[in-house]
Amino acid sequence: MTAVRDQSLGDYLEALASTAAVPGGGSAAALAAAMGAALVSMVAKLSARRTKTAEDRERLSDLVPELDQLAARLLELSQEDIDAYRAVIEARKSGTKGEALARAYQRAAEVPLEAATAASRAIALLPEVSRRAWEMTASDLAVGSELLQSGLSGALGNVAINLPELQGDAAVRVEAAYRALRKDANG
Repeated sequence: MTAVRDQSLGDYLEALASTAAVPGGGSAAALAAAMGAALVSMVAKLSARRTKTAEDRERLSDLVPELDQLAARLLELSQEDIDAYRAVIEARKSGTKGEALARAYQRAAEVPLEAATAASRAIALLPEVSRRAWEMTASDLAVGSELLQSGLSGALGNVAINLPELQGDAAVRVEAAYRALRKDANG
């Protein structure tokens, strides 16, 4: 299968709408968050060019690299989610048990956990951008925010669905991180 990064949007949506198990909600959540981070980056870039103060221009420009890195990582995580869940499907079909199956489920929980963490970080940058945003980018910022929130929520949902399959230290670690992100997301 062609990597998410290399697919046309139409091809990705066709695959998403198919009866195949992947791509699924985890991949879509990461991609939504990637689009949100990219939009917030665009707002920061445009606003930095339009602002009247050097302080605002500098602060907005300082945020851009991190927002761009988050968008790029979330795009990668969209593909990693496909790969992780495909490994779970293959392990279950082949009758794999024990440690190998546990590792597959662990990865299927860790990838959306990383996506949720990245989306949460981008959300944390929103107030800095919003305070300095050019008024003509208000709708772009709003859409970016909604996409980030949706991506965060979807990623956390994918962590939650995989938590019951985790065991031992992995279960404790992933659940603790999940709970902390969920708490932050709920304010």
